[in-house]
Amino acid sequence: MLAQNRSEGIIKAMIAKPLAVSLGSLLLLSGFLSPPAFAEPQRFRLSPAESQITSKITDPFGKVVNGTFRLSQGEASGDPARLLESASVTVVIEAASYNSNIGLRDQDVQEYYLEVKQHPVIRFTGAVIEKAEGASKEVWQITVRGRLDLHGVQKEIVVPMRLLFQQNKLVAQGSFRVSLADYKIAVPQLLFWKAGEHAEIDFHIVGELQP
Repeated sequence: MLAQNRSEGIIKAMIAKPLAVSLGSLLLLSGFLSPPAFAEPQRFRLSPAESQITSKITDPFGKVVNGTFRLSQGEASGDPARLLESASVTVVIEAASYNSNIGLRDQDVQEYYLEVKQHPVIRFTGAVIEKAEGASKEVWQITVRGRLDLHGVQKEIVVPMRLLFQQNKLVAQGSFRVSLADYKIAVPQLLFWKAGEHAEIDFHIVGELQP
């Protein structure tokens, strides 16, 4: 009887040992396969005082006219480690803020071309779709795709830009081209001469990290 009990104990131990090894291996493997813990997205409030948005268009005389717009508000957010999955941005611009330092021309642009009473804001909402390889931790080359709402027309645009992190600030710099016809904006004309049909937009936008 004693020998029988001893034999049964040996058999149970032989069965239990592989089982314990299998369970241990499974737990170890699940640790490698489990998804990593992601950081909370960082939020940046865009600063109207520090941001600059400029436009360039050729007038009917062939001269390049430089104008500026004022950023009204906006926000950028995302996890720096997962920009492609998490980063987004919203920019709101006051259409009536257009300023080329010539009052009569600015009034014409605001009233007859941008029609700011009917369309008081210019809005862009987008997300990161591409990040260049080899970018440093402080400076990134990215591409943002989003919807530009201008003069009552919404169009999808793609904007390449450079992101720079400076302590608690985020700086985005870039440029893109807007076709006036795409947004149903009349092309300025003087007798037989027309202004340029495209506007070049340059931006330097600063965001402050929020707690």
